[in-house]
Amino acid sequence: MSRELDNPGEIRARLAAEAQSVAQARRLVRNVLRGSTAEAERVHDALLVTSELVSNAISHGSRRGDEIDVQFKLVGSTLFLRVVDSARAGAVPHLRPRDPARVAGRGIEIIGRLARWSERIVDGRRAVQAELDL
Repeated sequence: MSRELDNPGEIRARLAAEAQSVAQARRLVRNVLRGSTAEAERVHDALLVTSELVSNAISHGSRRGDEIDVQFKLVGSTLFLRVVDSARAGAVPHLRPRDPARVAGRGIEIIGRLARWSERIVDGRRAVQAELDL
């Protein structure tokens, strides 16, 4: 993991597109939120959104050996999260119809309930961003 600190409320890192990077990303978000006045429930929500964004980037946007870039920034009481992957999947992230029988594929629904999110291609890579009011 390479890591770069721009200012105390912002962390940028390059992580391996591997499962253990989900936990690393969550630790980085905790560091950004350290000292904030965010309630425990909102911190939990931020960690859940982080997990979903990073998991999706690894599962759907990357291949073995790829890296993902993450950026977490706290501005006032808003947390900005950005995850950039290699855009290996042809499809764009989208909200699926609800299906209680489905055991996977609820990540975007979870993100959409907890945050405002968007997706775009930047220099051939997919950037998914989310904003949470804490």
